Amino acid sequence: MMPPASQSPDSESKPPEPEQVECAEAPFNEAQADLILRSSDVVPVHFRVFKNILSLASPVFADMFSIPSPSPPSEKPHDEVQVVPLSEHSTVLDMALRHIYPVQRTPKADTLHCASILAEFSRKYQVEALYPFITWYLKDSIENDPVGVYAIAVTYGYDDIGADAARLCLEIPFSDLQSSYLRYATAEHISELFKYHVACGRAASVVASSDRSWFSSLSQLGILAPVRGSYCGSCRAPDFVYRTPSGGSRFHNCNAEDDDKELSEKKLGSLCVWNYFHRSALCLAHHPTPKKVTAETFVLQTNDCPTCAPFVRVYMIELSLVFGREIKNAIAKVNLLSYRCPCLYTMMAGSLTQGCFRRVG
Repeated sequence: MMPPASQSPDSESKPPEPEQVECAEAPFNEAQADLILRSSDVVPVHFRVFKNILSLASPVFADMFSIPSPSPPSEKPHDEVQVVPLSEHSTVLDMALRHIYPVQRTPKADTLHCASILAEFSRKYQVEALYPFITWYLKDSIENDPVGVYAIAVTYGYDDIGADAARLCLEIPFSDLQSSYLRYATAEHISELFKYHVACGRAASVVASSDRSWFSSLSQLGILAPVRGSYCGSCRAPDFVYRTPSGGSRFHNCNAEDDDKELSEKKLGSLCVWNYFHRSALCLAHHPTPKKVTAETFVLQTNDCPTCAPFVRVYMIELSLVFGREIKNAIAKVNLLSYRCPCLYTMMAGSLTQGCFRRVG
């Protein structure tokens, strides 16, 4: 009978190595804390917190903590603290908890990134206390990235901020409506922003290209001369667009042989005026903001008549101010809510339902 083979060192049972974990920074390392939140990092981070603070901040946490532990109390050490694993990374938990806890916060450079993290955390755990922080971060970022603010605001239901951001997006050319935060928005939300931008561009362009209803205010201010005006003879010309007897409008290439009847339907002005409106119509179609076409460099771009150029500068600037107000009025009539719907199928069916903007709180 052969003797039993000696056991190799590798085959001997070893005690399990302790799990590697890291402790969060203060104030989430208090020994007196009665709960540990475990992050989803490769090396988990333990946040020692107090149940009563989180329960007051979040009904989801309150329900979570009320669930009894699966282990019988007799099997648990008396001083063991409950560990709750969460799906959030430690950076997310640290940021969210610092906004829930009454502690001093270090200002963050990328406030829109903070808004996106807190908005998702607030929606998931129903933390209404984060609402004022998210609102402030969104408003703080709206000038730098209105497209990104729009995407986050409409996704998480911050109605007014989303509408303000959509209007501010009009100051961006259509081809530049981009942001890394567009990934938060649905295809329908992005489509709604694009449709609103295009509709405003169309309304603003019409003011420059074919709508002459506002010209009466120009005549009253003496900006546009009547037919027998006294503008420079070398560049004076009637409007390229004029009213027909039916009340519509049509384009017309004017020349020196226009008879008096046609001229009576038009306004006379320097060629730089009609050139300015033509350039504005092209620009406003994809960049619908008065700021673009009322900038002095744009207004005087083709003021090259050698006779009247030295004298027409003030005239053109005054014209652009009136023109800018008309553009604002036209854009204000475009209703953003008309381009918002809950889903693509509702849009295709043509039924109008309550918009996607949701009120928080």
